[in-house]
Amino acid sequence: MKIENNILYSPPLTGIPNVSLGQYMLHHLRTKVELILQVDTETGNHYTYKDVLTRSIALATVFRSYGIAVEDRIVIATENHVNYLVAMCASLFVGATVAPLNPAYTEGEFKHMLEIFEPRVIFVSQATEKIIAKVLSAFKWTAKVISVDDKASERNVVTLNELIQGHKQTALDCSKFTATPVGDNSKKTAAILCSSGTTGFPKGVMLSHRSIVVLITNIRIPPLLDIRQGDRMLLFLPMFHGYAFAMLNMTILAGATIYVMRSFNLTTFLTLTEKYKLTHLPLVPPILVHLSKHPEVTKYDFSNVREVMCGAAPFSLGVAAEVIKRMNVSHIRNGYGMTESGIISHINDRRSTDDTVGSLLPGLKFKVIDPETNKVLPPGQVGELCIAGDQIMLGYFRNPKTTSETIDKEKWLHSGDLGYFNEQGLLYITGRLKELIKYKGFQVSPTEIETLLLKHPDINDAAVIGIPDELSGEVPMALVVKQPGSNITGKEIVEFANSNLSPQKWLRGGVRFIQNVPKTAAGKILRRELTGLSKL
Repeated sequence: MKIENNILYSPPLTGIPNVSLGQYMLHHLRTKVELILQVDTETGNHYTYKDVLTRSIALATVFRSYGIAVEDRIVIATENHVNYLVAMCASLFVGATVAPLNPAYTEGEFKHMLEIFEPRVIFVSQATEKIIAKVLSAFKWTAKVISVDDKASERNVVTLNELIQGHKQTALDCSKFTATPVGDNSKKTAAILCSSGTTGFPKGVMLSHRSIVVLITNIRIPPLLDIRQGDRMLLFLPMFHGYAFAMLNMTILAGATIYVMRSFNLTTFLTLTEKYKLTHLPLVPPILVHLSKHPEVTKYDFSNVREVMCGAAPFSLGVAAEVIKRMNVSHIRNGYGMTESGIISHINDRRSTDDTVGSLLPGLKFKVIDPETNKVLPPGQVGELCIAGDQIMLGYFRNPKTTSETIDKEKWLHSGDLGYFNEQGLLYITGRLKELIKYKGFQVSPTEIETLLLKHPDINDAAVIGIPDELSGEVPMALVVKQPGSNITGKEIVEFANSNLSPQKWLRGGVRFIQNVPKTAAGKILRRELTGLSKL
């Protein structure tokens, strides 16, 4: 790691194969055929690498009969399911672009995204097939619709199992099968992952084959996430999200096993962790908060857990410390990234004792700039975080205007996040540029106040927004979810916050109690919905 002219350079990339993501996945599935790749925690069914390999090849053969070409879009709009991986791998095998969508999208959100993507194939479940059928009826183009479930209720929807049964592959067929070359792996799109859409409609983030191959090759090594053959990872993270997408691919590279949770339940999570002696627990901050406060946590055995990771949104160091104590684990890995930067760009050391999100992954460069002047700032000064390197997105799909506003002419990605790095190259996040509350010229980070509020034992969750004020411009207001049975008052919360914050950060807008803080499936606060809640 070196710093030159206030730009941070990580070590260069080594050992990155020049292959498509489909070729990479095919190779690793073939070399681990006897190992267990997936366990459906709902049914207890086990699926080996060979099972996923043969089913994916059969489905890829179907895709080729459809005439699916390189970079044709294949949408997966389902909850977590063991067939998700089959749909993903088959798409990559034929060089198509995987475009996962959140199954909880509204009709308007589905319409918006499908109109942009124009997919050739859409995977649905019983939960999404009706809304997808309704949305598709309004379009002039058509798409093949396939259900990952065993049954489909809509007309013209075939199940994945039916398709595979009709295209069974012999062992010889499977051995001869080759993944479709895509051309320049650094310029062809392997996946379009949707940005969180916390302040508006999601955008389709195009990640190249090389971007994903670089990430999953880099990050699974021992100094980083240390995923090995035989490891056991619980995955309740939504598979449409970049965090889970990376974990799925890394698991295949390592020869590990994924324990698939179709939906999250805390008691089930605790039971499965103990029952299957899980080694890796990828978490998001809302789950971390639950684990820090739920009375049942200390009754379970976490002795086999080697890595607890938490990403996708900021979390409190105090909350993490409480979880470490209650679960009796050695550490919780923190990290930083965004879909646009290739999912993950930083991860902290297991020995970290402060709230750093760690150091830069290999092959990237990093700088902090003054948002007003674009001047590159030295270590220790807060500004907008900018990243460049092979992992960075190709752009937003069919959105050149927003792409040019996000990636400058020198190929630097402007993150919109605020932070600083120290002389050792460790990154610290302080807030989000567009979410700052402007109080009398001061820039106040909602995240900082939220982190403090979550330390209070009577607060289950919290979000902070700026509300208009004639004299000050904006003042901070807290939207708070009480712990069950708590009688805490707004006045007590204001007193707690104000006694621990400097005056410009005081809760001059007061406190409003709400039932829940609206968030994405990955735990990011949906800021666009908070203003309405503040007026209830």
